[in-house]
Amino acid sequence: MNQYFSKKRLVKLCFLGICISFFSFNNTPNKEENDFNEVIKNAEAYYLFSQLNVIYKRTWTLYKRDIEVKSKLVVNNTAGVDKFAFLNLTENQSNNLKRISVKTLKADGSIIELDSSLVFSSDKKNIDFGVISYPIPGVEPGDTIETSYVFTENVEKQELSDYAHLHNEIPNLNSEYNVKTETDLWIRYKTYNGFPEPEVVSKDSLLHIRFALKNIDGLNINEYNCVPCELPYFYYAMEEKENHMRSWKDVYNEEFNAITQPLALDLQNKSYYKRWKKRVIGTAKDSSKYYQFKLLHQEVVDKFTMQPIQIMEMAKPTGYFLKEEKFDELSIRRFYRQVLEDLEIPYWAVFGKSKRNGVIDPHYIRIGEYDHNFFAYENANGSLSFVYPHDEIFMYLIDEIPTTLYQTEVILVKPYESESNKKKRKSDKFIGRDLQMAKVDSVLATLVKIPGISRPNNYSNQMVFAKVDPASKSTSLRYRYSLSGGISTDVRNFFQMMSQDEEMSEYYDTYYELDEDGDWMEVDSIKNIHVNNKKPFLFTVSGSGSLKEVVSFVNDSLVSISIDKIIEPAQIESINETAELDYYIDYAYSDYFTFVLNFPNDIEVLGIGDGVNDYKNEFGAYYLEIKQSNSKELSIKSNYKILEDFIPKDKYSKLKELNNLVSEIKNKKIIVKLKKLNKEPVLKP
Repeated sequence: MNQYFSKKRLVKLCFLGICISFFSFNNTPNKEENDFNEVIKNAEAYYLFSQLNVIYKRTWTLYKRDIEVKSKLVVNNTAGVDKFAFLNLTENQSNNLKRISVKTLKADGSIIELDSSLVFSSDKKNIDFGVISYPIPGVEPGDTIETSYVFTENVEKQELSDYAHLHNEIPNLNSEYNVKTETDLWIRYKTYNGFPEPEVVSKDSLLHIRFALKNIDGLNINEYNCVPCELPYFYYAMEEKENHMRSWKDVYNEEFNAITQPLALDLQNKSYYKRWKKRVIGTAKDSSKYYQFKLLHQEVVDKFTMQPIQIMEMAKPTGYFLKEEKFDELSIRRFYRQVLEDLEIPYWAVFGKSKRNGVIDPHYIRIGEYDHNFFAYENANGSLSFVYPHDEIFMYLIDEIPTTLYQTEVILVKPYESESNKKKRKSDKFIGRDLQMAKVDSVLATLVKIPGISRPNNYSNQMVFAKVDPASKSTSLRYRYSLSGGISTDVRNFFQMMSQDEEMSEYYDTYYELDEDGDWMEVDSIKNIHVNNKKPFLFTVSGSGSLKEVVSFVNDSLVSISIDKIIEPAQIESINETAELDYYIDYAYSDYFTFVLNFPNDIEVLGIGDGVNDYKNEFGAYYLEIKQSNSKELSIKSNYKILEDFIPKDKYSKLKELNNLVSEIKNKKIIVKLKKLNKEPVLKP
């Protein structure tokens, strides 16, 4: 999901192997022993040790990875039992288990063993297990939970690597990450941010590297933290050659060319591609090549769908997908490359890294060094334009990129072309009947910074006009919702999905039922949706509906307004008293909300004073105005702003102050007194 909409974006390193649930690390991993004894004594729980052993083996066609997880966890108190007395397995782990053992070591010396047949019981044969969170029996304060299990994975060559850290939300006396392989593979590694050098053991048939830390503080990591920006971590990769160092030429050939080069196997579909392109361009055939590209791109956005990759369609050419009016994540890349080359628009391959995954390294080119791969070209104005391939969730506009890339450095790569050889051969453009992919001999690689969208252009503006009917005790409404910049990118797909759903109102209600604070409005219809395809991608949606649980009738003349239901600014999380890491936010933004409530009677609003709250510090601001705008109308205006996209941990209190103020204001109740309707005088004859 995303910063603005879900408020629960997953923060992680660019893991290509197992997601390490047990481990983590700290700025000061080697604490004094006496100090650390106090830390574990006051914690809800702590690890005596945790260990992850990853064993790589080569098979005939792939590689296999056995992952062994071992730990001993001491539970100090009841809160620790409630949080940590569970066996937690991912779907991948539960479906690929080789063995498992979970024991509760009681403080009195007795042992209670978990019966794994109860965890994996099923009435059906050959059923896949999902995510498992199973209570471990008999755990009480003072007990120790001993866990050991092994699961296996088949992995591709490009998955023989990992970024890892050894930190968890609870303290750890000893944490290890062991990488083992037979000697037909080499292990290349690098440590960062003060992580100590590992122990390397090489024997006749085994290569073993041990990464370890002791006395690690517990640390809460949230969705806005950048782990590799501040904390110790390490990287490793398995290599078939001892001294092989990857280059951007390797990356371009193996990880861009291989997935973007179009196929030229089907002449009939090839001719359909030409006819389609000619039809879409139409009377604009004499316009610039950049304008023609925009027409073709917009046609895909407006009329095509994105589908999952189908094995039987992987060798289909572009014309096939044009006929079907659909693409998948592979064919859309081939399509955009083909169009750029047909229109003779020079382009770059772009390799980017999400902001909270750390800074991209242009020199030490590792597997998993980037998590975004897209296109760039120089537009008619001489500046860079970006083409981000669509996925099953979202259709990106030209120059629209995931907000996690705002203000990050990316690598632009293109083949080196000498003056004597600028014309591409057909084999460089298409995969032919020999199924050979083109490989370039050399490339040019450039490091550039992608701009974000400035705060005034990152905003949401929601306006609700409601009308109270005292007779039916209901409140109808009209609304208009405008989204701009990064918020438009993050949110608008939800509204587009709703507008295409025949059961839209039910879908909307279901969505808000999942958000306990969000079911204040029931939408009956969406009347207008509009997207501006130029930056900052202004998106507007309007419709009608009714209020739910906002307006309550105390009696026939008194109405209570629950502003905590309707004022829901998109706040940056600040649930803890202090921050242990800095906050890296995708973009600064403003969240505007206007609510106008109209009554049939004259009204008197009670107890609001001057009705204005106005607060600002260096990182955020909040403005709230409650006033009676005329004799029958109540007006509420709210504006929550995040002014910076980086909040250092020593300034976290500023964010906390801002959010505390919003919480206090939301707890207010507004009482509206309805005056009696004036009756027209009765004329006597």
